[in-house]
Amino acid sequence: MIERAASWLKPPVAYSQEGIHRSEFGNYRTDCSGYVSMAWGLPGKPPSKYGGLDTAGLVEISFEIAVDDLLPGDVLVCAEGTPLTRHITIFERWNGDVGSDYWGFEQAGGVGTVRRSIRYPYETSPTGYIPRRYRRITRLPEERS
Repeated sequence: MIERAASWLKPPVAYSQEGIHRSEFGNYRTDCSGYVSMAWGLPGKPPSKYGGLDTAGLVEISFEIAVDDLLPGDVLVCAEGTPLTRHITIFERWNGDVGSDYWGFEQAGGVGTVRRSIRYPYETSPTGYIPRRYRRITRLPEERS
């Protein structure tokens, strides 16, 4: 998932809720939920005419986890509000103590695809962002670091 997320950094993909980006992983919307859909290996366009799931759809195929259980490829999601206020980021690793800053990937308006240090759970909203994990993920025990 992290390798797939990093693939949109070279060059960074511009953000758009209507745009579609074509890569070796398929065709996906260039908003935050299209980006997570690509990183999680969900169907792009086609077969999904929308180029991945929206934020609500990503919540439906994931489950809430504790902050100290976050692993690379998990997400922090704010699913409340409107399409303009909902957002989702991909967790990579802690940039310090658990619950502090973390390295994350996101697709955001004004910047496009970025990997950056993000204040937990998200700078602009100290509440509303919930850690979640894709239901179909499988990991080997040694991948937890």
